[in-house]
Amino acid sequence: MTAVTSAVDGLACRAARGAAGLDVTALDSGVLVSVKAHLLDCLGMILAGAADERVGRAVAAPGPADVPFVLSLACSALGLDDFDEATRAHPGAVLVPALAGAAVAARHKVSGADMAAALVAGYQLFGGLGKAVDAGTLHLRGHHPSSFLGVPTSALAVCRMLRSDVATSTDAIGIGASLSCGITEFDERETMRAVQTAWAASAGLRAARLAEAGFHASPAALEAPGGLVGRTGTSADAPAAAELPTGPPWHIEQVSFKPYPHFSDLHPVSAVLIDMLGDQRLPPEQVEVIGVRLTPSAASRLFDDFPPQNAKQAKRSARFALASCVVAAHRVGRGSALLGAFSPERLADADVLDLAARITVMADLPPQGATGSVTVTLTDGRTWSGDAGGYPGDGRDPALRWGWSDAVARYGDLCTAASPDPQLGSALLDMVDGLERVDDVRPALQRLRRLVLR
Repeated sequence: MTAVTSAVDGLACRAARGAAGLDVTALDSGVLVSVKAHLLDCLGMILAGAADERVGRAVAAPGPADVPFVLSLACSALGLDDFDEATRAHPGAVLVPALAGAAVAARHKVSGADMAAALVAGYQLFGGLGKAVDAGTLHLRGHHPSSFLGVPTSALAVCRMLRSDVATSTDAIGIGASLSCGITEFDERETMRAVQTAWAASAGLRAARLAEAGFHASPAALEAPGGLVGRTGTSADAPAAAELPTGPPWHIEQVSFKPYPHFSDLHPVSAVLIDMLGDQRLPPEQVEVIGVRLTPSAASRLFDDFPPQNAKQAKRSARFALASCVVAAHRVGRGSALLGAFSPERLADADVLDLAARITVMADLPPQGATGSVTVTLTDGRTWSGDAGGYPGDGRDPALRWGWSDAVARYGDLCTAASPDPQLGSALLDMVDGLERVDDVRPALQRLRRLVLR
């Protein structure tokens, strides 16, 4: 094993120095658009998820409300919080609540430029740490990536937003690494998945505060054999070789917006199927059979048995998810968000279950080329087919990434669905739209806090 590095060149210190040097005015306009789009989408999720019963229980829990924790629960309530395919994590549901919590508690003004730089730094550390620990396989090793990577990441983001010095930020990352946790043995409703993500937001802010209070951590809390990276079982060379990126390509641009609330490996074939259906509201009974082909790696992460017994299984069931696409499109038109598709009521939906019985799934696509394909045969003999590559909002493909107009459109849908204070929805939109010029983000975020913690 490589010798433990010094505080001067350790991974945490390098990340802290990189974050301190981030200047929003020097960022490419495309990066700033990605920052605004992800921030606005997470704020919309918080507005729309504020009425979730888990949020209510967290607010009603004894003692003072934990603001980042509650905001994160709201952000993930719809299952549409942004998703990083590289790390298999939901960075926005950790970073935005942590930053909002830190901002509303700050005693001095917090500029939009500093918040934007903090988001870039946070997403960047998410990507760098994820690469160092081979985050795509963390689930297989029992680690929940959003929680495992989220604590030191949100700690750094909070420090950058509040302009902490490099030494304090380095300690905050190390403290965050010490507080990192998260297992993958979730309950049937996956409430603990959301709780662990919310813990990462809360603990990241706590780590930053502990560092400001003079608590210190090992300068090698990330890369040492017993550190966050070292203890994951990656190769001996991985921690030493890992470079936390401090420049382009910016990881935030590569993070995906989730168009559907089910498992990400099903997003490409869902997108193809929904495009096939268009706005014609095809009755499910007119579908004779649907054939789906996936890569073996994608199929291996899905749930095979049918019918699914709970939401956790349903979100990973290709048959249930695709049948839900058809039924939702028939009932409400396209059904692109599929909100409520995995509620207890929908799990017993006769239309969904009947159609799902006519869907076959084959794991026989080669790893190169398309990620999936869909063939729909109707009772009148017509056949539709299409190959799947990515999906709307897929950050891995520049042609599919969502821009500002896409984020604004979904934000409007979320605000309409949530029916929050219309003036608050407009205030948050205005704040994010001019983020780099905003003198103080606290007024709008304090109103958001009052709404969610009412």
